[in-house]
Amino acid sequence: MMPASTRRRPHCAAFTLIEMMIVVAIIAMLAAIAVPQYQSYVARTQFAEALSLFSGVRTAVESQVQLYGPGVLDGGRDLLAGQRTQGEYVKDVDLSAESSEAVVEMTFVDRGVNKALAGETVTFTGSGWADTENGVEWSCEPAEAIEHLATGICAGSEGTSSGGSDSGSGGSGSSDSGSSDSSGGG
Repeated sequence: MMPASTRRRPHCAAFTLIEMMIVVAIIAMLAAIAVPQYQSYVARTQFAEALSLFSGVRTAVESQVQLYGPGVLDGGRDLLAGQRTQGEYVKDVDLSAESSEAVVEMTFVDRGVNKALAGETVTFTGSGWADTENGVEWSCEPAEAIEHLATGICAGSEGTSSGGSDSGSGGSGSSDSGSSDSSGGG
């Protein structure tokens, strides 16, 4: 046995209080940046459901016009027969049409969706049905409150020709140039 004066104290392998506080502060800063970005990402994916539903409606409307001519637009809601008109985040798809243009209005649900999207609408307008040379032009007009969450053809709010390569159901562009949205998800 060793004398008491030569005994060594066992080495304690633990973090000091200041080290723990630094780690907690770093995690808090990362969370302050990541949470709003994640909520914005979730809202954009929820917005994309409207584009997905629109893609089916767009195909149905354009097919009917191709087969029966622009006069078929005067029927309105009948053109949506067999199409999905609701989703998890979109509660209603409404079509109002006349021979010169078709207007598709999609309304987001009030609950279970990002707060910024709740109850807001996105309007798609198709025109140029009689112009066989250039095809139909579709434009997207999201409600002003959700413009920063718009993706696909709604991001720049520019029309897209039906003969174009963009079907309106994809894309990740946005008019939000990197700023974070602090509105919370539902």
